[in-house]
Amino acid sequence: MTPQLDLSVVVPCFNEEFNIAELTERILGVLDTGELTGELILVDDGSKDGTADVIRQQMEKHPAKVVGQFHDGNKGITEAWRTGTMAARGAVVCVIDADLQYRPEDILRLHRTFRDSSVDVVQGWRSPAGRARDQRYWLSRGFNKLLNNAFGMQLRDNKSGFVLCAKETFLDILSYRGTYAYWQSFIMVAAHAKGYSYREVETLFEARKQGVSFLENTAAYKAAARSFVDLGKAVWEYRVNQEPNDIARQYLRRNNVEITDPPSRAARPARFRAYMNTFSQTHWMITKNVEHYYETLNATQWLSPAQMRELQDEKLRRLIRHAYRSVPYYRAKMQEAKLHPEDIRGQADLHRLPFLTKSDVRQHLHFDMMQEGTSYGDVLKISTSGSTGEPFVCYADRSQLEFRWAATLRSQEWTGYRFGDPTVRLWHQTLGMSKSQAFKEHADAWFADRTFIPIFEMTDAKLEEMAQLLEAKAPVLIDGYAEAFDFLAHFLKSRGGLKVSPKALMSSAQTLPRKSRELIESTFGCKVFDKYGSREFSGIAYESEAHNGHLVVAEGYIVELLVDGRPAKPGEVGEVVVTDLNNFCMPFIRYRIGDLAAATDDAPSSCGRGLPRIGDIQGRVQSIIQGTEGHFVPGTFFAHALKEYDYAIKRFQVVQDQPGAINFRMVKGSRYSDETLEEVKALIREYLGDKLVINVDFVDQIEMVRTGKHLASISKLPIDFQKKAPALAAQKAG
Repeated sequence: MTPQLDLSVVVPCFNEEFNIAELTERILGVLDTGELTGELILVDDGSKDGTADVIRQQMEKHPAKVVGQFHDGNKGITEAWRTGTMAARGAVVCVIDADLQYRPEDILRLHRTFRDSSVDVVQGWRSPAGRARDQRYWLSRGFNKLLNNAFGMQLRDNKSGFVLCAKETFLDILSYRGTYAYWQSFIMVAAHAKGYSYREVETLFEARKQGVSFLENTAAYKAAARSFVDLGKAVWEYRVNQEPNDIARQYLRRNNVEITDPPSRAARPARFRAYMNTFSQTHWMITKNVEHYYETLNATQWLSPAQMRELQDEKLRRLIRHAYRSVPYYRAKMQEAKLHPEDIRGQADLHRLPFLTKSDVRQHLHFDMMQEGTSYGDVLKISTSGSTGEPFVCYADRSQLEFRWAATLRSQEWTGYRFGDPTVRLWHQTLGMSKSQAFKEHADAWFADRTFIPIFEMTDAKLEEMAQLLEAKAPVLIDGYAEAFDFLAHFLKSRGGLKVSPKALMSSAQTLPRKSRELIESTFGCKVFDKYGSREFSGIAYESEAHNGHLVVAEGYIVELLVDGRPAKPGEVGEVVVTDLNNFCMPFIRYRIGDLAAATDDAPSSCGRGLPRIGDIQGRVQSIIQGTEGHFVPGTFFAHALKEYDYAIKRFQVVQDQPGAINFRMVKGSRYSDETLEEVKALIREYLGDKLVINVDFVDQIEMVRTGKHLASISKLPIDFQKKAPALAAQKAG
């Protein structure tokens, strides 16, 4: 592969034959002075003079350092920028005019600012010093004021086209949707609208010595009039009808990948449109932008593995630049390692970054883990005890939550489900939610034809109610915890099965052993699609219809499986390390989630999707806890029920070694009280029976298993427990 360069300087050229030779010598001198590996890309935009010949001469004189690109006709400066940038080999690109009014020597000042401040975009603004106060000057100043007012910006020279940034950043900025006469005037407007950070550097702007500008004389007024029309179009695109800042969508456009009507919308267009139009009333935090991400994910799943990795690398580079610039924790860690964002060019460089642990997050959460300037009203607090028994808090921003929603729908469609099909979730519905959140949860379920069946009360009577409700609803898809499916399958088998058969089951939360899968599939008469996820990230990987491993949601996550710091070999079990590519308010980079999974080979899935695969998930086994009077709950119950008690319970574990009683081991939190403990015990008895004996054991610490996790619940019941689920002993043995 051709090595990547430090910098590519892209210069559009239209009738500039007398400026190119000097321009070339000065820019190459800049690269030498700055000790930068680089190239000069000269784009002839259909010139009428000898510009193309002069470019070819410079290519011969400076092979490999000067690259020529040639348009058959005049396509405008924006297309010239795009052509040059697409051809660039540099990690960073700088665009500058060919007329030598901007001084090439200032490129070094822009590049130094880019590295030192790690902003996304650096713009050279034209100093008034030495500039003629002619008609073009005043028209430019007036238009600058209009741009700043229209888009809430405060740039000194908003429309300056002397810009330096990462290659993919510039390509993203260039991906506008409207039709403009002079889009180049909105280069910084686009950067601002897409959420990029930027900094200005004052530069001298000299009078043109050779050639004629297309804005001379009355042409300047005509251009100004057309720019006013462009301004209205830009307000529509970048303020009124602004798209989410979706790097994956821009990647698809650059690679001419068609975005087709996704399956659920195509199946029920009227219902889906009504659902989207009322989306904000049935959800909190997230908006109908989910439809945009859903369209994108429907297309990106069919990228080749090489394209998918390229997209991941692009998103990773942007994440690292953001984390270095805006998150003190990562800036300090990278500086300690003597790393700069440009040192991380893709997944091959990830090993250079340190791991992130749950302990790191807890220690730095309220100090320096959050993006600087984050408003807590714009992010969602995610509280969980997970499988560790220790309360854990993190935050996710709106765009990440919207991405998660879209990725979930996509994975459900892999089972044959389409939005609006009747579904059942073996799940809590509103446990831990506020009244307003519970209302929206109910409304969303009504729109989606989703029925919730609580699984925290698994008495024989409740199990029979579940079976009758499943038969009444005849769901296409049933979604729930693996243990709940296993327990329900044993009950259904004893009652003679179900009168209906869904298309698919989606299992999550616990490991699904082979024998348990076989029992569930034979009892329900359909395939199980396993999901691997966590509260920090939601769904990380899902089974497709091929059932040959879990497909990683690679547009959102990079998953490493590591053994002693190296990638696990095919068939080998490694630790799961996750990098979240979308959550910018609180980045998770190389996060040790605490799970183990088997590695697969690099062959793509037989379903045809280019998403990377991981094998069987290990280390998430949680046990059903038996109460009194026939009550049972899965281990996941405690994570949901006790997540709001983190102020009083630092860590907990439920151990059961005899029927009718549990040992509740806990590490006291800073605000523990006996009253809070009684409240917790009452909550547990509400689901496990009033006669349940709860033995509380205060401890200083709770031992880890080899994944680094603390198991929230451990069942040590003897064989008589299997009378409620007689095949469980065989399942454990398998």
